[in-house]
Amino acid sequence: MGRTDAPAGRRRGAAAVLVVALALQVAVTVVLYDGHGWGLRIPDASRLQPIAFVPFAVAVGALSRSRLSRRTTAVLVLGVTALLQLVALTRPPQTSNDDLRYIWDAKVQLAGVDPYRYAPDDPALARLHEPDLFTHHDCALPTGCALLNRPTVHTIYPPVAQGAFDAIRIVSIGDRAGHGGQLAFQGAAAAGVVAIALLLLVRTRRRGDPAWWSALWGWCPIAVSEFGNNAHIDWVAILLSLAAIGAYTALRPAWAGALLGGAIATKLYPALLAPSLLRRHPVRVGAAAVAVVVAGYIPHVAAVGDKVIGYLPGYLDEEGYDSGSRLVLVGRLVPHPFDTVVGALLLLGLAFVCWRRTDPARPELSAVWLVGAAFLIISPNYGWYAGLLVALVAITGRWYWLPVALAPTCTYLYGHSAGLDTAIYAAAGAATLAGALLHRAGPSRDATPIRNAAG
Repeated sequence: MGRTDAPAGRRRGAAAVLVVALALQVAVTVVLYDGHGWGLRIPDASRLQPIAFVPFAVAVGALSRSRLSRRTTAVLVLGVTALLQLVALTRPPQTSNDDLRYIWDAKVQLAGVDPYRYAPDDPALARLHEPDLFTHHDCALPTGCALLNRPTVHTIYPPVAQGAFDAIRIVSIGDRAGHGGQLAFQGAAAAGVVAIALLLLVRTRRRGDPAWWSALWGWCPIAVSEFGNNAHIDWVAILLSLAAIGAYTALRPAWAGALLGGAIATKLYPALLAPSLLRRHPVRVGAAAVAVVVAGYIPHVAAVGDKVIGYLPGYLDEEGYDSGSRLVLVGRLVPHPFDTVVGALLLLGLAFVCWRRTDPARPELSAVWLVGAAFLIISPNYGWYAGLLVALVAITGRWYWLPVALAPTCTYLYGHSAGLDTAIYAAAGAATLAGALLHRAGPSRDATPIRNAAG
């Protein structure tokens, strides 16, 4: 074979690997979700979801070496992202029923009742109970059996999330449009994943970064299972967070702060981005963020007072943050109650270092390691929280943080014991450290952005 044929051969080989990997990705997502196919009869097939990370890694690796043009890469990233989200929509939510609470909160608000005023099973709301949310044939309770989670406690979701619930319910076709009304929330989340992928692609083009980085988000199994399938509202917080980073680097501090405030008022954890966005124009960014959060809560505080806190204290206690049991790595080194104190001090210290060392032109580079380090300290148990970390991985190309992003899914599916949770997070931290050392030993992409067609 002549020398001129070698590049074409490499492209064909990479394309072949990419096609095979994507086929495996689709197969794992479709077939193993419900445990049927290939003769499988697995009681809880959702435990096999992390297997999808293998074809995901092969597919992204093949794409990164394919030498495709930027335009072709972008089309492929968006097309496969959309395909995977469509696949996710073919099943009702598999590992979470949080979306049922979204449906309920929207129903309550659209009936003219503040969502923070009553718990779902309060008799005052019995007139709003509907079969898809409350009726079960094995239940003998007077108010019916709630299918949504935690029906005895007040909602925990902040005001911007509540607004998103309303908007999705309003534009959906009827209360029971597919999957018992869940399809509208799944579809909105799927569209959000594609929109985030598009935003990432636009940013890579403007910054001269590799276009394939966006596949780290759009093709990630977390984006497929937790958004297009489980319909978690975190996609709104992620979209607003990335928009805040974009506004900050475009020298629009007020907009950056407002968008960050919107992200925090959707799900609280985007507050971890604040140290990276307060290095330059801290007063304007901070004031805008606080103003948005306060403005969102004012109507609810006026209506129900301190009930706006909802189930947050109970949730933190339930998850083990009050007792320190959720800090599975820190707790192995420091006895309780000092583990909680040490964990908090570690977070504050890292936030300070992040603020001091942030490059205002690339705040995402400090944000990704701060969010990743925060995961190792607080060791969350839910995979959808990792969506923000995955998006930051995609915007920075710091692929080695993906094991930490996968850890909450593994503890959710396999954990529930301190020893196993500790092992999962320790392994994730070790894998990330090894990947970071490997990345550091390779050629730097930060000092001289790659501007070739393939990225």
